[in-house]
This record gives sequence, structure tokens and C-alpha cells, in this order.
Amino acid sequence: MDNYFLILSIMFPIILGSMAAFFLIISLRCILQRKAFLLSNRWLLLFMFIAFVPTTLLPFYLRLVDMDFMNMGLWDLLNPAMVTVLLVMMCYALKGYVAYGITDASFREALLDVLEKLQLPHEESLSTIRLTSIDADLQVAIQSWLGTGLIKMKQREHRSLLSDIAREMNEHFNISNGPIKLTTCVFYLIMGVLMLIGGIGTLFLFQNIGS
Repeated sequence: MDNYFLILSIMFPIILGSMAAFFLIISLRCILQRKAFLLSNRWLLLFMFIAFVPTTLLPFYLRLVDMDFMNMGLWDLLNPAMVTVLLVMMCYALKGYVAYGITDASFREALLDVLEKLQLPHEESLSTIRLTSIDADLQVAIQSWLGTGLIKMKQREHRSLLSDIAREMNEHFNISNGPIKLTTCVFYLIMGVLMLIGGIGTLFLFQNIGS
């Protein structure tokens, strides 16, 4: 129990603090700079690992410390299995780049400007931009009411090109004075503040219990 308490007193403030940092950095960058930007979904996946993996491995660590593997319950086995399936699914789902602070018009303008700059002829359809010169499909999804968008490359071999497109779009947004949509960033700001308060509160709570 002492090991369990010690681990929790360290783990929860770190997890909440890390998630708070993620939400606050994204929201404040967009709100303070008043510029849209793109961010790789790998960062969100990283913070999901930070949030889920420690709590999943905790029961195994405690059993290892106490050498008490015979008393492991069904939940001790199901929880890691479910979290593993979730994270594997997220590895497939969280591909590409997310745009924050965009509108329909600003996102389309930036993307088409970059494709022209990179000399990539294309054909537009409802949710895909066909890059005809390299036989690739750029998948696009926009949630204008939230101020977010997503771009990802269907073909894995063109991931480096996707990075180039995202970088050029960020440069476009940096020099653009177009409209921005801050709905998601405001929600992220609120979530970040709440998680920061929760992390600090949890730290003091465990300190008071331990004393």
C-alpha cells in the first residue's frame, strides 16, 4: 500500500501536468498570436501514452514489488488489454496534421497556395485532393464550427511530402492576416486550466495524506 500511495502521489500530478501543458500550449499559441497553425497528431498520441500507459502498468509493478502474481484479478488483465487496443487504434487514427484556428476559407486558401508553390497539380473532390503528378491522395477534413481541420496522406510513402505541405502551410499562416476561429482553442484553454488546478490540487492532497 505504501508503494501504491507513493506511485500515485508522483504519477497523477505528472499526468495531469503534462496534459495541462499540452492543452495550454496549443490554446495560448493560437489565442495570443492570433494565427492558425498545424501540429502533427504524433504529439497528441505521445500525451495519450503518457496518460494511459503508467496507470495501466501500475498493477503489474505493484505485483512485481510484492511478488503477488497469484492474486491478480480479471481487471488487472483486462485493463492493459483494453488500453493496448485503444492505443493501437489511435496509432492508426491519429495520423497527419491538425490545423487549429482555421476557417473554411483560410484553410483552403493556405492549402491551395502551398500546392501551387510546391508545383503539385491537383484535382479536388469532396474530401480528397488528388495530386496527379505523383499519384497520391491528400485527405482533408474540416470542422469549421470548431476551427479545426485535418490533412493526411493516404499513401505512406509520401509522408515526407505531407510534412513539407504542413510546414509551408504554417509559414503561410504566419504571414497571413486572414480570419481565425478560436472555438477549439478556448475549450483547450479551459481544459488546460482545469487540469493544471487538478494536478496542483492532487499534489497537495497526497502531501497532506502522507503527512
